[in-house]
This record gives sequence, structure tokens and C-alpha cells, in this order.
Amino acid sequence: MYIYTIGALTYYHRNNCMEEGLVWRNDLGLWAKNNGIKIFNPGLTYLKEINHTYNPKVAVEQNDFYIAKSNIGVVKLNHIDYSPGSIYELVRFKEQRKPVIAFGKNHWSPHINYCISHQCDTLEEVKELLCNMFDQNNF
Repeated sequence: MYIYTIGALTYYHRNNCMEEGLVWRNDLGLWAKNNGIKIFNPGLTYLKEINHTYNPKVAVEQNDFYIAKSNIGVVKLNHIDYSPGSIYELVRFKEQRKPVIAFGKNHWSPHINYCISHQCDTLEEVKELLCNMFDQNNF
């Protein structure tokens, strides 16, 4: 299984609260590693990437590259309205008919909600759902 993490990063970086976008990803990443699951965590290289003068198009191509490799997305919905990249990723997952598990603040938009397979309250519930619904001893 390969999990793709979706959620605000640039918004948190610009508002000096980067940990809000990193802590949950690192938590999920540690859980995934302990369970033999691969994960794409853009937070691991975010600060290095923004310090380069890469063409912004390559960031979108990076998204598409890892979405194609992934089986499932996990999204933290908090501040998603300030994250056009996250909205793009949700749409790409919907187009590819890949499940997306959400947690955090419920979103008001039916368009965002249409891209979500299931809404959990917490990251712990996401992990439980992944174990119950997608662990067929194939990790």
C-alpha cells in the first residue's frame, strides 16, 4: 500500500505554524513505517524545495507522479480552503477513483466532500480505518 498525504503546507509556512502541517504527517509516516506501508509526505522536503528557484510546474508534476504511485489518500481538512494544491490533489484522486480518507474539521463544500470516501474525526480513527478496511495482509 502507498499512502499520499494531502493538506495545507504553504498556508502554515506563511503563518509561522508549520508544525500544524507536519506533525500529523510525521505521525502517520511513523505508523506507516511500522506497518510496512509506503507514504508520500511532502513536508519532508517542503522547506528545501521552496528555497530553490524551481519552475512551479514541477511541483504539480511531483504531485501527479506520487498520486499515480499511491493507492489511497489521507487528507487533513483544516485550512484546506487556503491550499489550492490540496484541492487539486483531491480532484486527481477522484478522477482516478482512488479512495480518500479525511479527518479534521468537516468541510462545508459539497465539491470537496464529493472527493472524500470517508470522514473520520481524528488521525487515530484514520489509522484504524486503514487497518480494518485496507489491510488484507498485503502490506
